[in-house]
Amino acid sequence: MASKVTALAWRPQTFEDVVGQEVITRTLQNAIQSDRLHHAYLFSGLRGSGKTSTARIFAKALNCEQGPTATPCLTCVPCTEIKQGNALDVVEIDAASNNSVDNVRELREWVRYASARDRFKIFIIDEVHMLSTSAFNALLKTLEEPPPNVIFIMATTELHKIPATILSRSQQFDFRQIPLFKIEEHLKKIADAEKIQIDIDALPLIAQSSGGSLRDALSIFDQVIAASNEQITRLDVQSILGVVEDATLLDLLDAIIHLAPEKMFNRVGELVHYGHDLRLVYDAFTGLIRDSLVLKTTQNASDMVMRKYGHGSQHEDLLTKITDADLIRILDLLVQNESMFR
Repeated sequence: MASKVTALAWRPQTFEDVVGQEVITRTLQNAIQSDRLHHAYLFSGLRGSGKTSTARIFAKALNCEQGPTATPCLTCVPCTEIKQGNALDVVEIDAASNNSVDNVRELREWVRYASARDRFKIFIIDEVHMLSTSAFNALLKTLEEPPPNVIFIMATTELHKIPATILSRSQQFDFRQIPLFKIEEHLKKIADAEKIQIDIDALPLIAQSSGGSLRDALSIFDQVIAASNEQITRLDVQSILGVVEDATLLDLLDAIIHLAPEKMFNRVGELVHYGHDLRLVYDAFTGLIRDSLVLKTTQNASDMVMRKYGHGSQHEDLLTKITDADLIRILDLLVQNESMFR
């Protein structure tokens, strides 16, 4: 079995490698091809959704010796150095540990100097929401009057903490949760490439436990590999992660549709008996109701649902027996009572 960290070994290197963020990668590629670059970009969204990786790919695309290009070569000096994290003109800053006004003033000094070799001087600021108020004010002065050929790429998991003055001077990109079926496809690709023996029906369980974060999915994947024998089965993954089965979720929905509280309580009792965390049950069932509502109210919704349930036929049959209004009421009740499960 693999001993390396999968998330690092399979970090995306091109825009095409980024999973589940096609709109964003296409927009950035179009900006490069049409020479409509902005001086400041703000990537926001769930952890492990591709923000930092996309920032590095964007930096390669801008500074590649063949570029600016939507398809960096990955072999020239700038591309290689950016991948290795030692590029002269691409500075990565962790705002969680460099969040003072003095740190930003030092950054402003770096900005004043021309790039040492490459086309652009690029600053990637991760966890930018961790900057102090005074640090944000100092950064704002640079964003208001950016030097030529300097580009800022900021990343955050907490967009609401970014001052409006910074937001208004940045192009914003929202990295959404990655649909679970796309995570499944990526895990299958990795398993095939690494010759990891895992049952195809075990992959959805890993994806479901990731919450739409590809990095989390890959970490769980490594955990499952470490804890299993040569052939990883669905039962192995279920016992390791405590995942709620599709059939159980659909049975709960069926009990609600047919007004069968005894059946519902029996199923919940079974989950408790076998040690399932009710918080995970709540999250999974809320996801089912959300996805059901999307499927009933949206055309071409396959890319919008987070999870595909079983082989689809039972779920599709249940959706014909419940109204949009009932699904909305169930979802409202679940959201209102979330604190009971935390």
